[in-house]
Amino acid sequence: MNIGHLEECITLDTVGFSVEDVNADLPTKVDVNGKRRRSIGCLNSPSGRQSLKFWHVKKHNRLCVEGSAAIHFQDHNIVASNDLRMTVIATLKAIKDKHKVDIPLQQAYGLVLGQDIAITRVDTPAMLRVPAGLTPATVVNGLALAGFRCGLNVTLHHNETCYFDQHSQIVALKGYLKDVQMGQMRRQAALPDTENTATLLELARSTIRIEPVYRKKYFKALEQFGKTPPTLGDLSPTMLAIMFATLLEKYNLRGSLRACLTDEDLWAIPHQHRGIVAFWQRGGDMLKYFDGNQRTLARYRRLLKKNYSIDIYEMPPGEIEVPVQIGEILRPENFVPVPDAIRRDPALFHTFDVQEEWRSICDRRALPGGVSRAFVDLYEDAFDPYEPAAYPDMPQMPDFSV
Repeated sequence: MNIGHLEECITLDTVGFSVEDVNADLPTKVDVNGKRRRSIGCLNSPSGRQSLKFWHVKKHNRLCVEGSAAIHFQDHNIVASNDLRMTVIATLKAIKDKHKVDIPLQQAYGLVLGQDIAITRVDTPAMLRVPAGLTPATVVNGLALAGFRCGLNVTLHHNETCYFDQHSQIVALKGYLKDVQMGQMRRQAALPDTENTATLLELARSTIRIEPVYRKKYFKALEQFGKTPPTLGDLSPTMLAIMFATLLEKYNLRGSLRACLTDEDLWAIPHQHRGIVAFWQRGGDMLKYFDGNQRTLARYRRLLKKNYSIDIYEMPPGEIEVPVQIGEILRPENFVPVPDAIRRDPALFHTFDVQEEWRSICDRRALPGGVSRAFVDLYEDAFDPYEPAAYPDMPQMPDFSV
């Protein structure tokens, strides 16, 4: 699998993270009982769209942030950088410059090194090439049909958007027409008129945006992160590409309704729910399992569907009669790299010099030369992407390959 190719294709949109030991004087939000709940703030893009929201949890002295740095800095999120450290540090600096957020130099020094930052959500969209003879709308509808036939929880907005497991609190996937979405926005960004603007808009018009959403529960289910939210150093561009490739394998829609969960998949499900899933996938009578109690069955059905995208009201795993070949479209080589001309256009593609920020912090701290000023590349030689151990196991997701 060409992980290097996917690295050039994936970008970062919505990112969620938290920073420990941060004092922030933000507007206070009060609940219906008049009690203080949390301090909250936001930043807007140049066109006025809300791009970032952040709140301060006083009890833990923690700053939580979620939003799209791409929209904030570029006023569009058609493409963006795949460098998570750059994105997070640039976001923190923007918040600090706009609001009263106390980040001492000593702490800023550690933050650039990735310390005290936990990642709670990452969206990594990539642009999918439309096969010859098909339209983007046709492919979106075809992906939805394949998902229905394969037993997925699918939501379809005809000719526009297809969601797989939209409400999953672990990981979800959607495919949609970016140019249609842009046209429906109440506040439309006025893109800078550069020689590359037409290329950017054509990229949005001629491709389908495939966007995974990885949430906190996804990361906590992975052994390699110690079942805790990952740090900046854990999610290199290579790691994000591997996660994307692994997800594509799980949504390989080629005709299987729902393959039985492996032993490893079952062990990833908490023990109090594991037996229910095992009994269901063997074709057992679920009402009998709950001693005829309809309310208990319905309650566990809602829980399993929400957390694991497993509907125990549906038929157990099996094969469908008509093969679905639309999954051949979701292949890594069919994704389009971000064009170099756009990457080099500062008006359309935001970059932030983390090393320059690091040198500025060191200068303000009056640090001498040597180890204390050595900039650490968090992603250099983190792992070999071609080693099998480098590929994470997807938590709580069935394998749809034949």
